[in-house]
Amino acid sequence: MNTTDTRPTERAEPESDSGFLKSIEFVTGPGANLGSLLLVIGLVTCVFIALFQLTIPDPISYLLTAGVLFVTVLSAIFALVLDSLGYFEATAGDVDEASTSDSTGKSAMSAQPWVPANRPSTPLPPIVNFDDELRAYADMYDGDLPKQFDPFIEDYRRLKVNTGNRRTIASDLRADLNPIGALFQEGTEGHELYEQIGERLFRYIDADAEHVSLGRIVFYDAAGEEVEVEAVRNQLGRVELTVGNEGEAVDVDVVVQFYDASGAAISSRTCRVGTVRPGASRTVDTDVFVPLETVRAGTTIQVSTPPLPERTSETRPRPGSPPHRRSPS
Repeated sequence: MNTTDTRPTERAEPESDSGFLKSIEFVTGPGANLGSLLLVIGLVTCVFIALFQLTIPDPISYLLTAGVLFVTVLSAIFALVLDSLGYFEATAGDVDEASTSDSTGKSAMSAQPWVPANRPSTPLPPIVNFDDELRAYADMYDGDLPKQFDPFIEDYRRLKVNTGNRRTIASDLRADLNPIGALFQEGTEGHELYEQIGERLFRYIDADAEHVSLGRIVFYDAAGEEVEVEAVRNQLGRVELTVGNEGEAVDVDVVVQFYDASGAAISSRTCRVGTVRPGASRTVDTDVFVPLETVRAGTTIQVSTPPLPERTSETRPRPGSPPHRRSPS
């Protein structure tokens, strides 16, 4: 069955009109309106008529004046055509939109001075991401933070755009925090935020191990059922571990240790977790043999800095030299 498309086709016309109107913007300038254009046309007309009448003899001055008046009439008609096409409304809307976006951008930047403006920021580990705390402080002061916050905010922006020396910058942030703490009395919301930020900075500066936590450790029997460690004694079971990281990226190993009734370690199994990214968690499972004397299990987290990716170089033969060949084995 043949169908007829009854959708309107006027959508293609505004694109051509817009292209034409944009091409003449160099004549009128951005943000022009009908009144200003007619005023400019009238002023130019008066200047040229006065110039011709005062400097050129009569026969020629009359001809030139008539030519100027003819051009003036054409220009006025041209301005009326532009107005009928909605050109002046469109340019005025563009200027208003641009000014609105500029003011919105400036107000957003002034409302969040801790956001880097000139360089892209790198995601922060959750332990040193203080955006929510700074936003709470800004709400306390109606967006106008006191000057005591300036050193902290400046170093916090440095922390966001740097990755190589973040511990050093975090030490600077801890020193910058002291003037902020002096603004609030103990027990107030501002003082609690101050203590939380300080405690997290200490943890970040201290050691990687404090940023990594073991969320859960579960043992499974041969049937895949979750059991206590005593239920899989003297047999092969499976252990599942979930590791979370609030700091920088680290390589993690978890050592599962088995203890007897006297508390002595009788066996251990190292589970390779791998690299855990900032703010991420990772779950691994592995088979493990549980000794007969086991009464409980414990874990130890081992962390190290992940190695940098190796750069591989390719040796190419010099021009004119014969290629290397492998000798047959």
